[in-house]
Amino acid sequence: METLFVLLLYINGDIKEHMAFWENPETTEWVEMGMSGCLAMRRTLKRQGWRDSEGGRYACAKKVVETRIDFEGKKVIARIVE
Repeated sequence: METLFVLLLYINGDIKEHMAFWENPETTEWVEMGMSGCLAMRRTLKRQGWRDSEGGRYACAKKVVETRIDFEGKKVIARIVE
């Protein structure tokens, strides 16, 4: 279990999607986003047309998560413990 900053997609109050890692385009390494990366991703989504609404919103939050290694060998969130 780890504590990570996670970008969460809430739809009607339920978490539908989440991410805490991204691929660095310069090094092609899979890295933790952190708070600044999370906020940058949220801003990018907003610039590309996503608007928070009554039904859905993106939020950055510090969460306790369980991680695992996926089929590509990348570290991903298995579940949010909260």
